[in-house]
Amino acid sequence: MDWRQPFNSTLVPTALLVVAAAVYAAALPAILFGTDMLYSIPIILGTIFPLAIYVSNNARLFFLLGMIFTAPLGLSINFRGHPHMGGAFAISIYFMDFFMFPLIAFIVRDFVKRRRDDFRFSRVSLWWGLMMLLGVSSIVIGPFRQQAVFEVYRMFHLWLIFLVIVNECVREKHFECAVLAIAGNVAVNLLVATLEYAFKRDLGLQALGEAGADAMTGADFGVYGTSGEVFRPSGLSGHTNLLAAYLAMTMPIFIGLLYTDYNRYIKAALAVLLAWSGAILGLTLSRSGWASAAAALLILMTALFTLPSLRGRFKVLKMAMLAAMAAGAIAASGMIIRRLTQSDPGALDFRFEWMKIAWAMVVDRPVFGFGLNSFVYHLPDYAPYSTQKMYDLFGEMWPAVHNGYMLVWSEQGTVGFLFYLCLHASIFMYAIRSLAFRGLSSKIYMISLGGACGVVAIMVDGLSSFYLRVPAPARTFWMVVALIVAAYYWNVRNHALRERLATARTASLPPAPGVDLGPQPAAGD
Repeated sequence: MDWRQPFNSTLVPTALLVVAAAVYAAALPAILFGTDMLYSIPIILGTIFPLAIYVSNNARLFFLLGMIFTAPLGLSINFRGHPHMGGAFAISIYFMDFFMFPLIAFIVRDFVKRRRDDFRFSRVSLWWGLMMLLGVSSIVIGPFRQQAVFEVYRMFHLWLIFLVIVNECVREKHFECAVLAIAGNVAVNLLVATLEYAFKRDLGLQALGEAGADAMTGADFGVYGTSGEVFRPSGLSGHTNLLAAYLAMTMPIFIGLLYTDYNRYIKAALAVLLAWSGAILGLTLSRSGWASAAAALLILMTALFTLPSLRGRFKVLKMAMLAAMAAGAIAASGMIIRRLTQSDPGALDFRFEWMKIAWAMVVDRPVFGFGLNSFVYHLPDYAPYSTQKMYDLFGEMWPAVHNGYMLVWSEQGTVGFLFYLCLHASIFMYAIRSLAFRGLSSKIYMISLGGACGVVAIMVDGLSSFYLRVPAPARTFWMVVALIVAAYYWNVRNHALRERLATARTASLPPAPGVDLGPQPAAGD
């Protein structure tokens, strides 16, 4: 070494980093083997997390993938919890937050450094924000203020997920990575559900969102009123009906991507995932899940055969898919017919009975309702049973009305119910407007169309469940909604940029820098 050369100031911090890493690597085995397994898990995660960020070479995309993949999981730390049905039961920090908040920091940095000057709120935020304001009024004047705080916090968290995805998915690869992360989580759920069905028991993954043994037994008993006759897997969704709705919502997106310019290998992987999803959906024995999937697929297939940009393309694939659906329906016809004709009527009777209770609550307070997240606390005044009988029938966890619309209507009144309907209408308006942009990107086009059909599935499911009031499933719904809205913004922006490019070419001017045009349209599109 030539000592006459100037001293390199970067050598000291680099050397210190190497020494620190070596000391940590040497101490890590002693730490792991000297602590309880419960405490070693965060140590392992804390070690892998920064390494994964470094290896990814794209921290922002890594956080986006991680947030979407972990959002449907039940991993959380809960504060001041008071378990009940029909809404949030605590202030919670979710595992996905460790991926989401760095993305929020990136977005804030972009505005501080003026790297972008637009922030996408959308009309979806307007209607959801109005519902949150009604929830705030329940905190101020309602008798069950703590429960309203829990639910408003959850609603705000869902809104953050929506805003992050809408503002992060600005290139085609972002949409592809988002769907890849959703597909990864679906695959994990399918694997868990398959193992549950194979062993006819839970796998002890309740921390991740798996239903407990008692919940599984109750779901099985509720089919035909006998124990041990059937087994219904739940995956990591918390209940077999929630798993069915989750699959009904995501399957249209994967089906839509079959009708894009992906290569045969990716389409084969999508076909395997869809076949697996269909099999598990059947094994859930969820009538609401079947109806939701049927409604979503009916609309999707109608769009594939009638939309001008799609009806003349992929004819062989369409016929093959119709044949596969028909074969699956015939193969499962015995199970389906028996489920529809021989099921224990108790589940339906309960739903109708609780809907009458919800309607009585709406009649008593039609304008602003009884307050957010408070349905079960008003049951003693409206249920046809005494309080002691309620405890005898349901224990301490009293059920909310299994109808998402009636739950909103009874708690937030007609005003909140109208906001809720306008929220869904605005989602479909974004999806419908995106139908005019087929030539920009077939992938984003089909993600938007498939996502809209997935929203239809959850709306149908909402007639017999409160899917959107369960934290983890609701996060998946809002991610799909965010992709629909982000697709609209991407289409509008790139359509304008393409028109500018055409004008520039006409005038022999160079195109604007940084234009993301997506794939060029094929002849005849």
